[in-house]
Amino acid sequence: MTRGSMIQQGFTLIEVMIALALMALLSIISWQALDLVERSNRRLNASANDTLALMRIMGQLESDIAHHATAAILPQAGVPPATDTPDTEQAPVTGKPASPASTLLPPGIHWSAPVLTVLRSAGNGAWQQVVWGQIDDSLHRAVGPASTTLPLPQAAASEMVLDQVQSFSVRAWIPGHGWAAPDSTVSQQAATGLELAIVRRHKDVAETYRKVVLLP
Repeated sequence: MTRGSMIQQGFTLIEVMIALALMALLSIISWQALDLVERSNRRLNASANDTLALMRIMGQLESDIAHHATAAILPQAGVPPATDTPDTEQAPVTGKPASPASTLLPPGIHWSAPVLTVLRSAGNGAWQQVVWGQIDDSLHRAVGPASTTLPLPQAAASEMVLDQVQSFSVRAWIPGHGWAAPDSTVSQQAATGLELAIVRRHKDVAETYRKVVLLP
């Protein structure tokens, strides 16, 4: 084989530079694709975490309501609303002044917007006060000590369970009348269900999440 034929079998400098440029271009495209996949994965994980958090909150609300005290446990006057306390950092979820009990709700549930107070079973014959309420742009839950005697201790320190909340509301389902405010007097019938609604801002869009809970 002659020296000339050996040179003809190799690559020219231009060909090598073109090959390197193509490899660099492919590397950039591959990196951008991986970065896009990673960012999409982060957004999906964040959305999934938000969905799971909302599911847990709605499930806890349903559990609290399902275990509320009945007329056999409480007097017909119902649940006293959460009251203001001097130390708002320890008990920030507070209700409005006491108002006449509505016949729509069971005695173990009291609604005074935007605060839902439930006296629920704590097991072993004990009961406790649970307070759900909106503070600024977040939803809080406070739980009082369990007790076997009335009146029950007030719910103490609250915990923030959801942020970016625009509103927290409750409606009662009245057979033959439809949805009504829980503190209204549209009917003498007792409510058979509650609609829990949370309006939350996500990426400058108001999203409404609802859950209907049957009253036992």
